[in-house]
Amino acid sequence: MNRSLAKALFRPRAIALVGASGDASKNTARPQRYLTKHGYKGRIVPINPGRDEILGLPAFKSVSAAPGPIDHAFIMTPAASVPGILADCAKAGVKIASIFSDGFAETGAEGLARQTAMVAAARKAGMRLIGPNSMGVIDIHAGAAITVNAILEMPELIPGALSVVSQSGTMLGALMSRGAARGVGFSKLVSIGNEADLSVGEVAEALVDDEATEAILLFLESIRDAAALAAMARRAHKAGKPVIVYKLGRSEAGRALAVSHSGAIAGDDAAADAFFRDCGILRVDLLETLLEIAPLARRRIQFMEKGGPGRKVAVLTTTGGGAATTVDRMGAVGIELVGAPKHLRDRLAPEGIALSEGPIIDLTMAGTRREIYQPALETLLRSKENDAVVAVVGSSAQFHASIAVEPIAAAARKSDKPLAAFLVPNAEESLRLLTEAGIAAFRTPEACADAMRACLNWTPPTKPPPKLRGKRLENAAKLLKKAARTVSGPVLDEFSARSVFAAMGIEQAPTALLTPGKPGSPIGYPVVAKIVSPDIAHKTEAGGVVLNIQDDAALADAAATITARGVKTNPGAAITGVLVQKMESGLAEVLIGYRVTPEAGPIVTVAPGGILAELYRDASVRLAPVSVATAAEMIEEVTGLAPIRGYRGMTKGDTTALARAIAALSELARLPKSAPAVLEAEINPLIVRKDGDGVVAVDGLIVLADRTQK
Repeated sequence: MNRSLAKALFRPRAIALVGASGDASKNTARPQRYLTKHGYKGRIVPINPGRDEILGLPAFKSVSAAPGPIDHAFIMTPAASVPGILADCAKAGVKIASIFSDGFAETGAEGLARQTAMVAAARKAGMRLIGPNSMGVIDIHAGAAITVNAILEMPELIPGALSVVSQSGTMLGALMSRGAARGVGFSKLVSIGNEADLSVGEVAEALVDDEATEAILLFLESIRDAAALAAMARRAHKAGKPVIVYKLGRSEAGRALAVSHSGAIAGDDAAADAFFRDCGILRVDLLETLLEIAPLARRRIQFMEKGGPGRKVAVLTTTGGGAATTVDRMGAVGIELVGAPKHLRDRLAPEGIALSEGPIIDLTMAGTRREIYQPALETLLRSKENDAVVAVVGSSAQFHASIAVEPIAAAARKSDKPLAAFLVPNAEESLRLLTEAGIAAFRTPEACADAMRACLNWTPPTKPPPKLRGKRLENAAKLLKKAARTVSGPVLDEFSARSVFAAMGIEQAPTALLTPGKPGSPIGYPVVAKIVSPDIAHKTEAGGVVLNIQDDAALADAAATITARGVKTNPGAAITGVLVQKMESGLAEVLIGYRVTPEAGPIVTVAPGGILAELYRDASVRLAPVSVATAAEMIEEVTGLAPIRGYRGMTKGDTTALARAIAALSELARLPKSAPAVLEAEINPLIVRKDGDGVVAVDGLIVLADRTQK
């Protein structure tokens, strides 16, 4: 977003309030009251064709009839009137319009059509839109409260360095009210609404360039413009500004299963996780964390720049019970906890403080002195045996801040290591003191653990991997084109799918199609027989697979049997033949899958393979394409693949070859535009042999995108 548009959005010279009411009790009167109340210095221009004066200010019949220039219009009229008002705004030279009105895409197909036409007309006129269904825009530092949100009834707004872009207008008020209770202030807040024109990423990009913003908070219901959001997040990381998201969708509700097993495993939320990781966005699980994590994230980003990306946490306290609640939660989310270093134990022993070697560094009541507590904390912040510190404060936080809370602030000034504080009692003044000192202070052990997990798992944005060598991708594209011409639907048969995978460098088990009138296997025995049909995605469930066939007679019988089963279980399916394949064995079966998701775009998945792949929900997901190194990280993340990693002396599988196969499959995201677009692809199973002997694919599925939409 250019500076001129950003200024019109957040600090306009004049604001037209279209549909403003003279009744101070109505929602449509709020923006004018709020702008006046909170000190906006620009011109406020009420627009109402039925009034000459509104709440003490001259009113005008239309935006074009009002004295200009007007940079920003806030529209609060019924949906049917909005297109005409926007045309009038464009005539008056308005740069940006925020639309409070509802009745657009959220109401169904007709509303979506109105919204689409409205955006097209605004773009043609050179005007940008926020919303519709937006509760408005707030710049607290400028007093520009262009909103109907009732939170602005607050007598005083707290300015700060956090900025928010939310798809829920109500959440702006929730964050501001919760923040006010603990002294957390904000810079800019935007209710993006339907995100019909300006997206979350585009608006947040203006915040990357905003000197008053140090961290960007996002409240998302969905990812609507992944490219803009990713570009913004990468710029924000370079600028040292953490982007932190709370996104709905952790539950199973609303997830649609795709054709392949990998689609079922990698639901939309897994894709969103992969997207945030790839872009360097921190995702939190609790709303409280979104509000409290920013100081910790800022320290983490500084620490990462100095080569401190570790995951070990030390917990210092004078209240063992309170600290135990935090340690328990951190352990539950996989954080590694470390005890006191030996030099700290030796130092405190003469003071009568005997530290244990457990995960809690408990100074006990003997340590509730500043001359004990602060040096101990400073020692932990200097220690190379941990990567972050959590200070848990007991009752002294409520009544004796000088004992444990002020020392935390003093110690923090001497180190940029990630530091968080959890206050066991309800201690508002201590929370405020820590917030003002730039220290993440938490009210609950759950939020503290959630924040520490998010920060320690946080990695910089990933770089695109190198492309496949030679002409592999071009050859795969040619085979896709050829195969697409042979099917009427989106699904390729297994033989065609595996030909594409072979072209991409993934080893395939020797395979041939049975030739009518020529009995016997052209590749010898033992073999597997499989039904070939683009309409039968999962052959095992359809009875379309027979294993360990030893001779011609058994093969002829198997071919007849699986063909009959296919006709019976899938009436109307196009059965194009029977495939024979060499029997393969190895150490493990693995699923590798590719899918284009509506929110995040192409993703790649790795999981334990076989017919139970969906059951265990044990998978690693990344945005595609991935490098071989990233694919190796994915293998490490899957619990069910521990045996082939050499768990407890088990025979190690060829995980290097597996990583290469995952990376190769992920290259489907880079197919040339001339090739048919692949919506899903899957190899299940991919047989992993012992280390050094490679991997081999024994099944394959490719689903093309809907070609009727091109």
